[in-house]
Amino acid sequence: MTMKTLFLKSALYASILVAGFVLLACEKVVSIDLNNASPHLVIDGTVTDQQGPYSVTLSLSGDYFEPSLYFPPVSNALVVVTDNQGQRDTLKETTSGTYLSTKLQGIAGRTYTLSVISDGKEYDGSSSMPQKVLIDSLYAIQRTGFGGESGYDIYVMFRDPTELGNYYRINARSSTLIPADSIDGRRYRLFTDKLTNGNEMAERIRAGRNVNPGDTITVELLSIDKSAYEYYSTLRDILSSDRSATSLSPANPITNLSNGPLGYFAAFTIDTKSIVLK
Repeated sequence: MTMKTLFLKSALYASILVAGFVLLACEKVVSIDLNNASPHLVIDGTVTDQQGPYSVTLSLSGDYFEPSLYFPPVSNALVVVTDNQGQRDTLKETTSGTYLSTKLQGIAGRTYTLSVISDGKEYDGSSSMPQKVLIDSLYAIQRTGFGGESGYDIYVMFRDPTELGNYYRINARSSTLIPADSIDGRRYRLFTDKLTNGNEMAERIRAGRNVNPGDTITVELLSIDKSAYEYYSTLRDILSSDRSATSLSPANPITNLSNGPLGYFAAFTIDTKSIVLK
């Protein structure tokens, strides 16, 4: 049994609730004591440039020695989101463990701070929302692979800004596919401009038997900050790891949250385009 196994269960929960999502400031790895096996708070929060409300979800991780698919929600917490321009919103608990904003509007270029007070402890996280990068074009090419199997290559075109240090996540979903955000099985499709700064980007998504003529393909381009990229990247490594003794994956994802919770707080922009396959 490894630390990685324990966090995987909590990370899976966080990844399912993400729309997608992000981190700045402190970067930490949370260590969990298996001998204690006590539940840890899981925080999943996002702010985007889309119309709100925005959500923060609180729950408890499962007991390592008593695995369960149920993650108890955490109620009666004080959840506040502020930005560096004076916006402040105390989120309202609408269902058990789910807190929604009431007046906050996400704006690119601003930094957002989450504060959660639960069971006498305070947890904080901060994320900067990058400027929005637009999808220039989206198109599909039908292909025939080895053995005569047909499929599609989906191409996403966008131009990276001239400033170095941009990070992206692409979600691709089909109108007829469940889960709806993974037409090729890749949940965390991440990109950085480290080697392609200022260039026109052409990202290919290979979709085989999962899509058919007439399906609507919707692609979201998320402009995320460095912290979000690192969180998603380490989470992806954990989920794809074979968890063997020689695995080099970290014990759990890098997080921007203080005081030891699992999860993350994310601020990002979204650009969306759709096409119908022919």
